[in-house]
Amino acid sequence: MNQSASTQKSQAVRTFRKLRIRNTLTGKKEVFKPLKPGQVSLYACGVTTYDYCHIGHGMQALIFQMIKGYLEYVGYEVTYVRNFTDVDDKIIQRAQQLDLKPLELSQQMIASAQEDMDRLGLPRADHEPKVSESMGQIIQMIEELIAHGEAYVSAEGHVYYHIAAKPDYGKLSHRNPDDMLSETRDLISEGKKHPLDFALWKADQNPHSSWTSPWGRGRPGWHIECSAMIRAYLGEHIDIHGGGRDLIFPHHENEIAQSEAICGHPWVKYWLHSGLLTIDGQKMSKSLGNHMTIKDFLARRPAEVLKIATLKHHYRQDINFSAGAFRAAEQTLFTYYELLAEIRSLMAQHPNYAAVQPQLREFGPEQLRENFHAGMSDDFNTVVVMAELHKLFKLARKKWLGLLGCSTPGELATLHSLAQFVEFLVEISSVLGIFKQDPQEYVAAAKKRFLAQNQLTEEWVTAQIARRAEAKAAGEWQQADQMRDVLLAHNIDIRDQPAGTVWSIRW
Repeated sequence: MNQSASTQKSQAVRTFRKLRIRNTLTGKKEVFKPLKPGQVSLYACGVTTYDYCHIGHGMQALIFQMIKGYLEYVGYEVTYVRNFTDVDDKIIQRAQQLDLKPLELSQQMIASAQEDMDRLGLPRADHEPKVSESMGQIIQMIEELIAHGEAYVSAEGHVYYHIAAKPDYGKLSHRNPDDMLSETRDLISEGKKHPLDFALWKADQNPHSSWTSPWGRGRPGWHIECSAMIRAYLGEHIDIHGGGRDLIFPHHENEIAQSEAICGHPWVKYWLHSGLLTIDGQKMSKSLGNHMTIKDFLARRPAEVLKIATLKHHYRQDINFSAGAFRAAEQTLFTYYELLAEIRSLMAQHPNYAAVQPQLREFGPEQLRENFHAGMSDDFNTVVVMAELHKLFKLARKKWLGLLGCSTPGELATLHSLAQFVEFLVEISSVLGIFKQDPQEYVAAAKKRFLAQNQLTEEWVTAQIARRAEAKAAGEWQQADQMRDVLLAHNIDIRDQPAGTVWSIRW
């Protein structure tokens, strides 16, 4: 599809179905209407770079990439900013353990994080600012807060935001400040006027983790960094701010307080928060032995397995990953790619299918898009989308089974319908992040990986198939069945087709 046709389609889609998203601030689903027609500003909190990224970071990144991808799919021009926190208490502590300077560790972890996201097939954000490179904007913002009377300097050289300056403090988390005291991450308490006052600037004399400021050497607090970066890259009023649900308080609550104190109006129009991750029902933790880095995951499974395992859940839903969940996702993905490879093979064998009018309404482009938008326009409900795709794949497989050896006009019309389905999957791959690989290559690589993991060889499999064929030719049906059972015992399935016997795998 050329750019002009894509734009025309997107404009038509935008008027066809309104996008509704659940706003954490109001607790309601709202019709999405950006601040500027046709343009969307999107910010998502990135990683704190003290260690390698884990699969939770990957899950978060693909969720907000999915949101960005859908907004672009329906015609919006999206500016996406995702930060790197490279100045933080955890980074300083970890760097000391490794005998590194804090920024040396951060630089290593940022490079690793970018490599991980690249391998997951997730595009870089339009801007990926770092705290260490944003000191000018951060210091300026703190100076303005002090000048406005919302912040104060303690005798120790810390700078705090005074929450009493924000009468509606707590509006995002819908809680009274008195109920929040046990959940604040801010550990500095010297010279505070109120226990919930949070640090904008922390006094620090360490030359490797501090910068010069009007209040002495120090480094920024956690919350001010995002406000300063958003202001620098997106302005003082943005469409969407997102992150995990665990960031609602104190991080996002504090961002609202300091940003709105300066801009004097509602700062973010829509707040989106994703669910949290557990592994086998427990919080992921190195001490529990269930911590899984993105590198660990990709050493065992393809990137799209993590994507399909995530997309089966609504982005606001907590997700419980397990070895069984990943195995099921990998089986589903393999089954999909295997069918796509078979359909593409038929398309190559019968190129004249394109001259025949497609006949299956379920695979018509408009019907496919309508069903896709029905889910995605309802708060990016990928649960509905993935269920619909699964239903379509089951129907496509049923129709494909009737096409082996196809030649009649009716069969070619069915093939043309399936070809439309294949084209649609390519079209939405930029949104879902799956179906991006060549099906034949994916199937071949999956089989190779499966055989290696199970200490088998393709030669052994083909030898078993050949022995079964010989037994069938000799009328030795019981022996032929035994050969099939031997393969099944190794989770290898076989199918007899007009062109010969093919084998598949069960993860």
